[in-house]
Amino acid sequence: MTLKKKQKRLVFFLPNFDEGGAAESILKLTKFLTKSNFSILIISLGKNYYKKNFKKINCEVIELKSTKVFFSIFKLRKIMINEINKNFNKIIFISNINYANIISLISAINLDKIKIILTERSSISELNYSDNLIGNIKNKLIYILAKFLYRFSDLVITNSKFEKKFIQDNFGLKNIICIHPPSIKNVIKSQIRVKYGKITNMIYVGRLSKYKGVFTILKSLTEIKKKYNFFFTFYGKGPEKKLMEKFIQSNNLKNKVSLKGFIKDKKFIFRNADLFINASLWEGLPNALVQSINYNVFPICSDAPGGNIEVIKKGELGMSFKKNDEKDLQKKIISFLNKKFSLNNKIRITHLKNFTEKKSNQKYLKTLNQF
Repeated sequence: MTLKKKQKRLVFFLPNFDEGGAAESILKLTKFLTKSNFSILIISLGKNYYKKNFKKINCEVIELKSTKVFFSIFKLRKIMINEINKNFNKIIFISNINYANIISLISAINLDKIKIILTERSSISELNYSDNLIGNIKNKLIYILAKFLYRFSDLVITNSKFEKKFIQDNFGLKNIICIHPPSIKNVIKSQIRVKYGKITNMIYVGRLSKYKGVFTILKSLTEIKKKYNFFFTFYGKGPEKKLMEKFIQSNNLKNKVSLKGFIKDKKFIFRNADLFINASLWEGLPNALVQSINYNVFPICSDAPGGNIEVIKKGELGMSFKKNDEKDLQKKIISFLNKKFSLNNKIRITHLKNFTEKKSNQKYLKTLNQF
């Protein structure tokens, strides 16, 4: 590889490069940064879903064979030392997600030539949730280590203002900023939706997992399936798919609910939707929630820790319900079905400018150029 003089090296580390979410945000950012004299290396544990996409924009990709993040410490350190020995002006290691952040800080001990940026793309609050005792102990350990080690980073970047304040208040950090993810390319200014049809089309977009509240959604639909004319579509894949199919079958929701899998085309997903639901127990800053507002699809979201309430502008651009409370969600759905709320277009357009690729990319560029 031929290096340009004074070229900065960016190393992005995300253990799981699956489709959507954090991985998609990193891909959008690197497409922009490769045009600004940055050389970029992408590190994942196992297969990187976007490997070909990164290769197309001249990013190097390393897929570590370690199955556990902890066992990747020495491999990460070896990579860091190799990077130091190359002809780069600066090396900035950008880690993503709390447990990976801890491993990155440990791997970089005494490697002063590497600047460490930690990003919180989810919420530290997720460490309060676990299905078993071992998971609970592990999460508490991660929280304690994060609280102690994050101070040794050069900068912490959060996805939401909520998370920035949470870490400031609980970790006592000052070197922390908020940069929203590049959730949308452009703000759609025209009011796409004119009127609602006889059937209310409701959707969910995201991973099919417990922490995303998919069963909270399903439970909320069981008691209104006969009274209201609606159809609900889940877009995404995940570990709870089979259990969701069983729930749908046993609760006679087969004619009301469909699981469509992961679909990349956002316009296809949102074009015929009337209502979008996010029922997460915690969030970073959910791209799909921003996208629903951009496509003028009214959202209902949980009041989970993270960026949900910020995205709906404290209720000006949607409704919220108590997390993990299917009864409260049901009330909000019924309220929408009866009144068919719409979004204020002027407020919508102004607010969405905070979540564009351009704004996010420019903030990252300005931040990285300070190193």
